[in-house]
Amino acid sequence: MNTLLPKLGELLVGEYKLQKGVKGEIEELEKELKGMTAALHKVAETPVDQLDQQVKIWASEVRELSHDIEDAIDTFMLKCKGHEPATSFKKVTNLFNKFKTNHQIHGVMKDIMDQVKKVSERRDRYIVDDNAARPTVVDVDPRLEAMYRKATELIGISKPKNELTKRLLEYDGSSSQQSNIISIVGFGGLGKTTLANSLFQELKATFDSYCFVSVSLNPDINKILKNILLQLDEKMYSHIDETWETKQLIDKIRDFLNNRRFLCVIDDVWKKSAWDTIKLAVQDAKLGSKIIVTSRNKVVAEHAGGGIYEMKPLSDDDSRHLFYKRIFDSNDDCPADLCGVTEKILKKCGGVPLAIITTACLLASKPRNSEEWDKVNKSISLGLENNLDVDNMRKILSLSYNDLPFHLKTCLLSLSKYPEDELIRKDVLIWDWLAEGFITDETRPAGTSLQEIGESYFSELINRSLIQPMSVHYLLDDGKVHACKVHDMVLELINQLSVEEDFVTTYLSDGQQTGKHTCTAQKKKIRRLSLHNSNKSYASPEAREQLSKVRSITIFGKVDSIPPLSSFHVLRVLQLEDCSGMDKNHLNHLDKLRLLRFLRLGHYSATELPESIGKLESLETLDIRGARKPNSPKSHKVLFPMSFVKLRKLLRLYAGRVKLAQGLMLRDMKSLQELVIEATRKVIKEIGNLTELRTLRIIFNSVKTLELKESIQTSIQRFTNLQDLDLRNNFNFEEIIDMQQVPFGLQRLFMHHSYMKAFPCWINSSMLSRLTTLSICLDFEYLQSDHLDRLAELPSLRFLRLQLAFVSEQLQEKLTIHRGACAFRSLKDFHFYSCMMPSFQPGAMPHLERLYLRIWARLRRGDLNDLGLENLHSLRHVTIYSTGWDNKAVVREALKDYPNQAALEIRWCLTHHVIMVVQYHLQSIIVSPTRERTNNRRCNRVGEIIGLSIYLSIYLSIYQLFWLFPFHEIRIELFSWLSIKSSTMLFGIQARRYKTLLVFILFMVGLLKWSIYSTD
Repeated sequence: MNTLLPKLGELLVGEYKLQKGVKGEIEELEKELKGMTAALHKVAETPVDQLDQQVKIWASEVRELSHDIEDAIDTFMLKCKGHEPATSFKKVTNLFNKFKTNHQIHGVMKDIMDQVKKVSERRDRYIVDDNAARPTVVDVDPRLEAMYRKATELIGISKPKNELTKRLLEYDGSSSQQSNIISIVGFGGLGKTTLANSLFQELKATFDSYCFVSVSLNPDINKILKNILLQLDEKMYSHIDETWETKQLIDKIRDFLNNRRFLCVIDDVWKKSAWDTIKLAVQDAKLGSKIIVTSRNKVVAEHAGGGIYEMKPLSDDDSRHLFYKRIFDSNDDCPADLCGVTEKILKKCGGVPLAIITTACLLASKPRNSEEWDKVNKSISLGLENNLDVDNMRKILSLSYNDLPFHLKTCLLSLSKYPEDELIRKDVLIWDWLAEGFITDETRPAGTSLQEIGESYFSELINRSLIQPMSVHYLLDDGKVHACKVHDMVLELINQLSVEEDFVTTYLSDGQQTGKHTCTAQKKKIRRLSLHNSNKSYASPEAREQLSKVRSITIFGKVDSIPPLSSFHVLRVLQLEDCSGMDKNHLNHLDKLRLLRFLRLGHYSATELPESIGKLESLETLDIRGARKPNSPKSHKVLFPMSFVKLRKLLRLYAGRVKLAQGLMLRDMKSLQELVIEATRKVIKEIGNLTELRTLRIIFNSVKTLELKESIQTSIQRFTNLQDLDLRNNFNFEEIIDMQQVPFGLQRLFMHHSYMKAFPCWINSSMLSRLTTLSICLDFEYLQSDHLDRLAELPSLRFLRLQLAFVSEQLQEKLTIHRGACAFRSLKDFHFYSCMMPSFQPGAMPHLERLYLRIWARLRRGDLNDLGLENLHSLRHVTIYSTGWDNKAVVREALKDYPNQAALEIRWCLTHHVIMVVQYHLQSIIVSPTRERTNNRRCNRVGEIIGLSIYLSIYLSIYQLFWLFPFHEIRIELFSWLSIKSSTMLFGIQARRYKTLLVFILFMVGLLKWSIYSTD
């Protein structure tokens, strides 16, 4: 409905030249739909289980009607646009067409108004008084059980409880608000209330006063404050004056807690406003008083201040223990034939205690055989299981859904089309929302794009714990979340809601439809279709008629064939996850999809796009990344036909290797704002004229890229609107790039395997005041203090990755990072790859949350003594990535007394040292022959390349050989020592005869490995 009203307004003031009578009909329809929209928003604010059945039916009819109206309007507007300039003959033709068009739209409007009146009259005709229709029912809070669960029943809670206890009491007696408040955040059903209550019961005896109150979704603040007073002193406040207002209650609590050490748990906080009121009563926490807050919303937890503890799912072992304990007496009592289906069930539960307990209680009443358990497992996924425990679980999960604003409910329901455990890319999801009209100008603040609004929607769903952020390849890591998953239990909930609202129709591989459905639901129009490896046929006329109103179709799994595209009259979104088994003939009727806005062809196997693609006059996003032949991991070129330039509305082109048809000029596609493509001479030449680009990501996949990079550098300065620049060299040989200038308004700059000889002069606060993300590689080993100062002054910088050249395995001088009024004022993520060691002084990087150090040098005892992690007060996560067994011991010893306010992760890679050595010397041999070499060190480059090749092959053999040693510690020590020593000797020996001797020795070691294998 949000997209429909602006279109009606456009009809009235646009280029359509409608007769006065037709305009009057449109104005009347606009008024009617505004009233319906307001009513629908009210319906959306009411929990689904509290809606009257008549209201549900009316809302469903209005949604269906709005889709039909929008389809009719879109089709009409498309027909009216695109007329050729009038000639003498055309004027008569256009006059006739105008009369015909007015007549058609008059008929459409009349039919629509008749349907609107019928829907309204039908509701009024059968309306029943709400008080007579609905008895008063007071629901019992399903989370109440967690408050009274015995300590012996709690599984997997010891570790988080011990960690939180340590964090709570570590700064006991501090008056700092930071140390007095801690928030437990996580998905519904993870056990936040259980954990908080366990902490409360264990610690309350050590405090003078204590209280535990639940806030809930729609809190009665006065009732909560009275509850606090009652728990603080039951005798004094057993008869509270009911006339006391909020301020009086707050004053009473503050007076009572004055000079008392207290423990307060504020459970289940949903909104900032509720916390803002409650904190007034308890905010002056002194004498070591502690406040524990639980919330599903990370934004609320951050607003509360203090530390944040993100609740994690149970481990596999704890999940199994909890599940078996609810059904059997012990783990050993589980029959062998049930182990397989049990693992499937636990995988679906995803470590969420609520889901595990609910499913176990359901199975406890079922026969103990694998067929019956498997049936229950499938029925839960399909939403077909009716059970009190299952209903309670859904009720708890649905609280998060009910709290969503109208627009986010729509976005969340769209996720119901995805299969279980599907990794969902953020960019693809947002493009889907945009194409479907879920993101509109109505919710857009001034100065932001619709894409940015979509990203804020995505972030809000994560913060509300409704989708789970997933990490992607480290090369994409820029401090942002680029993918997500939906927990199986949330997916089951939104599948059920989606079916009830006829939002998405999903067919599984066995042809079964997800969610509970009835005969009447089957007869309704399909608006969004999702096929999961489904071979459902649409050959019959009845089946094709069902597709005529489909707005979105997504097919997961390998696609061999698709329903005829001519059946889709109003399609906006077409996504094929894997069409490597298709040829371009399957897209023969692509030109029929004139309303299509988003086309995604995953693993496209044809060598060219069909000529008919030029007829997609509404297309805004085309994604053909990962084009490849069947059963081939290598991508291939896709030919763009001449008609491609006709896509005048195309905003986003995401592709890999492309070939432009003779005469095709990308420069004519002035609408393009986002472009991801592999570099070729012709592509780079054409890109230079796309001055409206906001996002540009160029992939270099060959050795000879220097010329292409020089060409793109000259073009970059013309991109005055560019906000996101990403240059990726996937060939893994570091090339030197000399970028003289970047656009003034750049917000993100990402460079991979492209080294700069000197520190860029354009890195300064006046030039890059809006830059939030920076990843660069520098071809020198030391970062000077003035370089660091210029980086520190960037006011908007939130993510910084610095990679310095590898020149030695010895640790270089320290990089001291000082505090400053404007130094790194916004930085939250810092990645540093170098042989230098940072030293964080008190007050440095005050808002840093994540630190990633990759140490290439060999460490000695004491090298990490001045690291200064204790000075980073906002730090939440530290990752130290190092090489060598010796480094491990040094890091472990240096961080044994590390303050536990942040999670610490230490990673090891024994082969990384060798890789860095090889890359460094290949760079000097192949890519950068201009590097200075003294006459006495000149060598035969071909000989060095051959030596490197032999070394690498033998190195891999050595790696496998040492895994034959039975003692892990010994084999790691030997392998690490030999890897480092051999690589150092190989490139350090000047005399070629010794190098040849070493290669021969390593070759013999490789033969020894094969002889050992042959004896086994």
